[in-house]
Amino acid sequence: MKSALLLILLTGSLLWAQESPVTAPPAASELPKSTTSGPADPGALKARKLIDQMIAALGGDAWLNYKTLTTEGRSYVFFHGKPASAGIQFWRFNQYPDKERRELTKQRDVVYIYNGSKGYEKTYKGVSADEQKSVDEYIRRNRHSLEVVIRQWLNAPGTVLFYDGQSIADQQMVDVVSILNKDNDEVTIGIDIYTHLPINRRYSWRDADKYRIDDETIYGNYRKVQGIQTPYTITNKRDGEISGQSFLSRAAYNEDYPPDYFDATATYDRQHYNPKADKH
Repeated sequence: MKSALLLILLTGSLLWAQESPVTAPPAASELPKSTTSGPADPGALKARKLIDQMIAALGGDAWLNYKTLTTEGRSYVFFHGKPASAGIQFWRFNQYPDKERRELTKQRDVVYIYNGSKGYEKTYKGVSADEQKSVDEYIRRNRHSLEVVIRQWLNAPGTVLFYDGQSIADQQMVDVVSILNKDNDEVTIGIDIYTHLPINRRYSWRDADKYRIDDETIYGNYRKVQGIQTPYTITNKRDGEISGQSFLSRAAYNEDYPPDYFDATATYDRQHYNPKADKH
């Protein structure tokens, strides 16, 4: 049960960006040379034009500047590409730049809280520090989210854009754009050639043994919520196999959260927890 909850926790995150208002990235014709592959590089200019179209399709300034995202739905874990659970209800609350609260199960009695580089698990036992593997996963997904890439990477010195041509993503024709930051970290986005909405997002990383891991998120079933196109179906893949899916039943932007919603302090050490001893 614990491993399934952790996998569901990491499934379907839309993931997050700056808290302060963000202005739209400059149009392709206004790009400084430092953000292209060369002076007036045609591929970089085309990539930026496609990104501009994607931002407009998602909702323009409304998408660029939303600060909180509240979602509800059901998540499913997959093992070797096949469903491995009956699904668990979730309520997720995100506040930028790096805060997330997720409540799991029908009773909402399992809660995970992430605040910056800290993660906590809250159950009937109390609050404990979350496993570092799960915290690292959250940080990695946040760092490669569409919001962070578009709001932060594009405006940073040393970012390079590439147009990689057209391909198929989730049975749809997409224009493929890659964004490489100054740290040699790359995210590739597939943009629907007709709607200009993002269909998938891919990035790679290396585990402790230096093995390359390929993560992909597929966005589908878009619905307009408060002027923002929102994917209600989110599929995660790892090394080409589905690892999880989330289906939203509700989404809302810019809701106010209690001041202490993301505050948590560990009250016990999970590795040394002994419920029988604690009763005495």
